[in-house]
Amino acid sequence: MKYCPKCGNRLDANAKYCDKCGTDVSNVNKKPNRPVPISQIKKPASVSVSNQLSAKRSRIRRNCLIVAACVVLLAAGGVVFFTLQSENASNSLPFVTHNKSEKMAEKIGYSPNKKMSSKNMAGFTIAYAHMHFQDDPDWDEVFDKAENGDLNIASYPEYTFGDYDVKAPAGGIVYVVSPDIGYVVSDVDHPNKAQVTFVNSQKGAEKPVYFHALAQKVASGAQKNDVQSYSKNVVVSDHDDSTKDSSTDTKQNSVDSKSLSWNDTKEEKLADFMDDFGNKMDQDYVEYTGDEPLKTIAGEKYPNIFDDEDFELIGNNKKINIGWDPELKKDYDYHVVSIFNSDGDGGEEHITYLFCIHDNQPIALVDQTTNGNAIKVKETANQDVRKGFAKIATSSDDD
Repeated sequence: MKYCPKCGNRLDANAKYCDKCGTDVSNVNKKPNRPVPISQIKKPASVSVSNQLSAKRSRIRRNCLIVAACVVLLAAGGVVFFTLQSENASNSLPFVTHNKSEKMAEKIGYSPNKKMSSKNMAGFTIAYAHMHFQDDPDWDEVFDKAENGDLNIASYPEYTFGDYDVKAPAGGIVYVVSPDIGYVVSDVDHPNKAQVTFVNSQKGAEKPVYFHALAQKVASGAQKNDVQSYSKNVVVSDHDDSTKDSSTDTKQNSVDSKSLSWNDTKEEKLADFMDDFGNKMDQDYVEYTGDEPLKTIAGEKYPNIFDDEDFELIGNNKKINIGWDPELKKDYDYHVVSIFNSDGDGGEEHITYLFCIHDNQPIALVDQTTNGNAIKVKETANQDVRKGFAKIATSSDDD
């Protein structure tokens, strides 16, 4: 027996040709191993293991991709959910309130279903600020004024705090506690829907809080006993720049002048303060006494320059209505009650402080203009000057 070397067909030992493929097998004498078709050849075990590992890795990668895709989809869904929840929270979702806390808030003046006075809302807002801004020197000064009955808050549709322009939404009001700090009430007619956003000239806007939550927080805290006294003592003045005219200004100024005043005693205190401040800063300040114009090294003559040049606030480049008015009776937005100047050692450098009453609030403007078509002023960043003038301006005439 032999086999065809070509097709492996089994043949008779004496066969000369393969009866299947016709190959000459006459010279085939040995009995070779039967060839195995390629399709039946088994691959080495190592190759099989390698392929199995490769397949396993492919499955792992595929599963990882599936998991990653699911994570991405879930994350995207979470973002959408959060966004929708945030939008709903600010629009139509019902408020969840604690009945006991709400009743406590109502006992000290909170009215969820009817409009509250600006004084009552200010009482709650200031008390809340007292709880959350305890280490802020600007707010500390506000709290002292509120307790002493010296706090005056102005209200506007929009206001500029430092570099931040703040505009109230429709139905809302910007309340200016001082030139540096204030708050916005989004809906003054509906306290149960209103949000309160605290703003300041350094950081801009804080995260808003619903007024109903603010009121309940205050009612549950140590400041609840201060709300009614704050509401009683605070003075809230209404201003509307879009409709303001000279008659409105004159009326408002007469009201403001009853709250703050300037006199010789306060001028003497300020002169002493500026003398000490100048020594501390190694600067020599000259006071405008009302006799001769106070001239700066840059050529400005105070107070004449108020009539001769335009004054603009640095930051928004808006012209301001400013003038010399220590009696607080003229039609100005910024009533200048005192002026001090210190000239530099060279060039036209000078520091000129214009101590003003603006919206019944003390504000110290500084002029360091050396050239240009307008006098550029800004509120001084020096905390010593700001606090020193504020303390003197808000002190009693009898002090």
